[in-house]
Amino acid sequence: MSVCFLQGLDSQRLKTDVDLGCNFFVKAEVEDSSRILVAVGYGFFVEMTHNEALRFIEKKTTQLTSFTEVLTKDSAKIKANIRMVLQVRVDPVIFF
Repeated sequence: MSVCFLQGLDSQRLKTDVDLGCNFFVKAEVEDSSRILVAVGYGFFVEMTHNEALRFIEKKTTQLTSFTEVLTKDSAKIKANIRMVLQVRVDPVIFF
């Protein structure tokens, strides 16, 4: 369920299924959907309002996008170095 969908409910009761693990689901009812738990990393969850969750998601998306760009540049450098080493290995230059 998305945060935008929950915002439209205006803290109404919500029926849902909860995953207990290994694809075992149980039916659940949320009495107040105005606050949600957001996974912030390392197994930690923080209770947030919908607006706080949306801001967190925006910041996290920006952070992960910039991290992806750095990794992409690094992998391109590594790939270029591998090609250079392979080219030198295939075509050795003989010096007299």
